[in-house]
Amino acid sequence: MFLVYPDDSGKELATVLSYLAGRSLSREEIWTAMELPRSTYYDQLDKGTLITADNLRVAAANLGINRAELLTRYRFIEPEEVTALAEEIRGAGPLHAAGGNGTVKTLQPPTKIAEWRPRQDAPPL
Repeated sequence: MFLVYPDDSGKELATVLSYLAGRSLSREEIWTAMELPRSTYYDQLDKGTLITADNLRVAAANLGINRAELLTRYRFIEPEEVTALAEEIRGAGPLHAAGGNGTVKTLQPPTKIAEWRPRQDAPPL
């Protein structure tokens, strides 16, 4: 069973990063981790454009935080997508994928290559 992370999209970035890093982070540590100049950091913070997938990805990598967890907490990746991918990688049971409308559908598990057959409806090469 996989843990579903809370939606932290309404929380302050410094709070979430500090929690995930396991220590209190200063603003300077955050803009350094995001690889942003101080002025750009404050400009994006003021405009409300600081929290982007790319900024979070860079910060997580530089702080040693799990990138998928951080992106999931800010809902750039849906928790169901992470769970489906983890199940697929692990090879456990039926696979699930999030549909475009937010529904989760069951996928067929992969078959053995020896069981593969050409599709009868496929055009010739």
